[in-house]
Amino acid sequence: MLVSLGFLQAQTVSTTPVGYQTLTIKGSPDGSTPAFTALSVGFQTTSLYDGALTETTSSFVFTDSNASLVADTYNALDPAGSSAYYLIFTSGANEGLILDIAGNTSTTITCNSGYQSGGSFSAASGDTYSIRAYSKLADIFGATNTAGLKSGGNASSSDLIYVMSTDGNASYTTYYYQTDNLGGILGGTGWRVLGDNSSDMSSIAIAPDDGLIVSRKASGDLDLATSGVVKDSKHKRDLPAGYSLIAYPFPVSVTLADSNIYTADNGYVSGGNGSSSDLVYVISSDGSFTTYYRQTDSLGGILGGDGWRVFGDSSTSRDNEPIPAGSSIIILHRGSGLTWSDDLPYTL
Repeated sequence: MLVSLGFLQAQTVSTTPVGYQTLTIKGSPDGSTPAFTALSVGFQTTSLYDGALTETTSSFVFTDSNASLVADTYNALDPAGSSAYYLIFTSGANEGLILDIAGNTSTTITCNSGYQSGGSFSAASGDTYSIRAYSKLADIFGATNTAGLKSGGNASSSDLIYVMSTDGNASYTTYYYQTDNLGGILGGTGWRVLGDNSSDMSSIAIAPDDGLIVSRKASGDLDLATSGVVKDSKHKRDLPAGYSLIAYPFPVSVTLADSNIYTADNGYVSGGNGSSSDLVYVISSDGSFTTYYRQTDSLGGILGGDGWRVFGDSSTSRDNEPIPAGSSIIILHRGSGLTWSDDLPYTL
């Protein structure tokens, strides 16, 4: 999928590194049968505020007595009712963790709890953080569909973008770019959600570690150029039981073994076969999935050994299978909480 990847230095007094990548959206093989591409952004938006906590807390109300925020600046919601802004920890035990912002005063930031493995949480005085806006659908594909997705008068005649729910239930919300050639009768021109042809969905929030699936009905591949601030802290995301469509949040490729999806103590369920383990699904352009799992052989090799395997082959190592930069995967978690965390894979 990855065509090119690069890093630029921001042309300001800031030393924040800026990156860019070009991804390929696969085209239909015959102009009607959809082709599927799982992709992600891989970059952050510019930081709106950087600070440090001045109190230790076990709640999701964070105090920074040195802050001078404008009250209620970061409580906006996107058209689906999700937070438009997030807090990301840049140091401490929670480094890399993203939390939706529900509201703020001049010195406090209140966040939604998200999915916390084990149900406990704490943050220490001195932990640093940034406040950022989520990327928007229009940021990724263009406010006027400059990405070039097929656009018609309704969802049936347009390319589709699928976003999975974050509750583990594997429900999808479907977006598309609508072209209204009848002066508004069809609901206007712009980004729409399946079932509502008139509401503007261009500002739907997409997290840097969220995945997207594009279903393209038109023939011909598309190049999608994305850019943004290169992530400069660790990654940490808590996943619920069930299904999650997520991405490696750094703009580089990684293997299954090096991804840290599985560690001995992060909650990943690793059993003696695919039926008793968490699963990782990688989608192909024809809509089929390759299914991987991390196997633990407690019988000294009889089950096929330890390591990453593909469903149906318990003995061949798949440790080096790549998760390409700019792609996304589906994880089925069979346990009660999975924390996916990884260190920065590059030096800035």
